Amino acid sequence: MGLEVIDGTVEAATPPKSNGKRVIYKNITFRLADGTERRFGNLVVAPSVAEMLQPGSTGRFYGYSAIDHKGMFAARTQNGRSDFIIPSGNERNMKMMMIVGALAFAVTLFARNGIMFLAVIVGIAGAIGYVRYRKTRLEARARYDADASHAPAFAAAATDGAIPLP
Repeated sequence: MGLEVIDGTVEAATPPKSNGKRVIYKNITFRLADGTERRFGNLVVAPSVAEMLQPGSTGRFYGYSAIDHKGMFAARTQNGRSDFIIPSGNERNMKMMMIVGALAFAVTLFARNGIMFLAVIVGIAGAIGYVRYRKTRLEARARYDADASHAPAFAAAATDGAIPLP
């Protein structure tokens, strides 16, 4: 997964689809602090973060990209609101793959039926995926926590859309 920090204002956001646990935006456009536009398509967002992605919201928005989707995991808005929710479903799935692969490997090894290569592949892929997703989640939390000092600066910023940059 990759992380991205966006300082700017939400210019446009298509009405999202929601299933209660996640909100999916077809398109979101940000006006960055330097005046350029940045567009995102098909973003997955937690409902509490989605509340801050209304057109006109100014602040710092945190995005991620995973193997199978992109999304926003946190936001700190000019009006002082902030929230952090990063999805951890893929991390849990990779952990389960690692455990199932290791168990299948152990069972075939102790049953003296040889080594089941599918179990080895699943276990190794699960371990690699788990380590990568966990590392990204921890980096995302550290980045969000490190930016805590920006919340008062956003709240005190002028209403002309100016955003203090670090």
